Amino acid sequence: MELFYEFEPEDEANSQFGFDEDKDYQYLVDKIQEIDNTIDLEVIKKAFYFICHYHKGVYRKSGKPYYTHPLSVALILLQEFSIHDTASIAACLLHDTVEDVEGVTREVIAAEFSEEIAEMVDGVTKIAHSNIADDDKSGESIKSMNSDGSRDAEKDFIETKYKPELTKAEKSIIKAKTYRKLFLALVKDVRVILIKFADRLHNLRTIHYHPNLKKQAEIGRETLNFYVPLAHRLGLRKVKAEFENRSFYSSDKEAYEAIRTSLNEKRRDFLDYIMVFYELIRNSLNSQNIGHLLSIVHKHEYEIFQMMQDGKSISEIDNFYSMVVILDSNEVSDCYRAHGALANVFKTISFYDNITNPRLDWFKSLHSELYGTDGKRIEILIRTNEMEKIAEEGFASQFSLKSGALRALDFTDDEIDSWGGWMQEMIEMKGEKATKLIWDSIKTNLFDSDITAFDKNGNKYKLPNGATLLDFSFALSESHGLHFVSGKINNVFKDLNEKIKDGDRIDIITSPNVRPKLYWKNEVITHRAVVGLHKYFKLNEPEEYQAGLQDKKFVARLMIKGENRTGMLANISNTVGTSNIQRINLDTTDSVFEGAIAVYVEDLNHLNSIIASLVAIRGIKGIYRVENN
Repeated sequence: MELFYEFEPEDEANSQFGFDEDKDYQYLVDKIQEIDNTIDLEVIKKAFYFICHYHKGVYRKSGKPYYTHPLSVALILLQEFSIHDTASIAACLLHDTVEDVEGVTREVIAAEFSEEIAEMVDGVTKIAHSNIADDDKSGESIKSMNSDGSRDAEKDFIETKYKPELTKAEKSIIKAKTYRKLFLALVKDVRVILIKFADRLHNLRTIHYHPNLKKQAEIGRETLNFYVPLAHRLGLRKVKAEFENRSFYSSDKEAYEAIRTSLNEKRRDFLDYIMVFYELIRNSLNSQNIGHLLSIVHKHEYEIFQMMQDGKSISEIDNFYSMVVILDSNEVSDCYRAHGALANVFKTISFYDNITNPRLDWFKSLHSELYGTDGKRIEILIRTNEMEKIAEEGFASQFSLKSGALRALDFTDDEIDSWGGWMQEMIEMKGEKATKLIWDSIKTNLFDSDITAFDKNGNKYKLPNGATLLDFSFALSESHGLHFVSGKINNVFKDLNEKIKDGDRIDIITSPNVRPKLYWKNEVITHRAVVGLHKYFKLNEPEEYQAGLQDKKFVARLMIKGENRTGMLANISNTVGTSNIQRINLDTTDSVFEGAIAVYVEDLNHLNSIIASLVAIRGIKGIYRVENN
């Protein structure tokens, strides 16, 4: 089986919709009943004719009545995302009314339909106003309707309600508030984001009707910068691929066409080779009685473009196909059996076990890169049937309104409230600077790639790339974070700002007498650590400022060496006094440790007393002071 995703423009101007409202409604009903006969059709009917009435006289750039757009969006949600509850479909139909129709407010939607539907429509509306693509363009106001009654194809997601007379600072504050609203909508009910995805897909499929190439490019960049990472985060592989390719075409047509032409030539040249590879894999698995379906998946144009950004020319790229082995069984052990069968035939370049350590929460597979008989590379993905379903549909494969699974991201109510509260305080305290702080926090904690680390008991924790030892301490609990003294990564003492790597094993050392230092705020990126330290310093004056501490004490740096024995760190901490420790950074081997301790001291007599006490500890081999850098 060969899978090749083609993303051709949608011929909206010649679609079947827009000639007869009743026939269009019946088409929607037929599709709903094919999929889910529990949908409340009375609500759907009311929503459909509501938009026909309130969007009457408004047309798309294609010339179609505007109601055909929300109709198409609802069909995408229903057929392509497999989301089919009454409230979602109704909100899909109504998603542009609050934004565009005079007199239709959130309160009107709640009164006419329900609070749940109004909440979703309101969430989509807030996202629509965010204009995330380009901070410098945030003050532009794109008119939702043209003089001929038509509406810009992209207006749904780049229109803002900013007024031209607002200052740059005021615009930044409004944008920061929008990011906060975006976050709350995203983490509380994923259906809001899925409606926005369906909306964006339809607008990208029909964007060729808009004559403004600059606007097309802006929409493409916005999609690549925001919607693509979020689709990846939710495991929506097909949606992500379509976002990428359509946006790449909109933002850089010349590069897209050049890659597409080259790919078509290389695919013809490569087809005979890939079929030889196909037969070798098939025969290897059959010889071990491993039932399977083998698919050939083409990398699309944007994927090749990304590979070229690493310095490769397209002529040097030979792994633009992937082969997916979908096993007949759902036994995880069969994946490893299949990998073993292939490893006996082909030379393995790389191997990643994304079953034991899955990427995000959705993608599980064994991922290897192999050399063929003539030295060309090819990627192999091995999955069970169940893993394939999740890889294809991501969050949607596990969506259940009845089970309350509305959240695709793992945040508790308290975390949502705390993080949202921090954002609001940043807006009030930082003004226009809050925009970057809030967006960076959202991007880091929601979109950036995850790493997995383990505590001393083997429990698994996911953190964003760039997370530090102090971030990990807050991941254990707020108490661990606030009372952090030091920590070991893979049995080696490291400083609190040491960045964690995937697979690290970590042991955090705490003391109830330790209190956070102000500089810790610069050493963390996770929302738990950022919010935890912010809350602490709201209620507690920084230790460095208390009782004239800064005037009376200075920091001395000591180099220390000794035996690496059980209890040594506790002996050192107790001798110095945990309230006097600014930082500990020790490296260990099996029998010896050495490193540096930064301590607060009142004067030289105090420093000499600390050194004398440290020397008296059993196993200390040497200690001396060095000048601070």
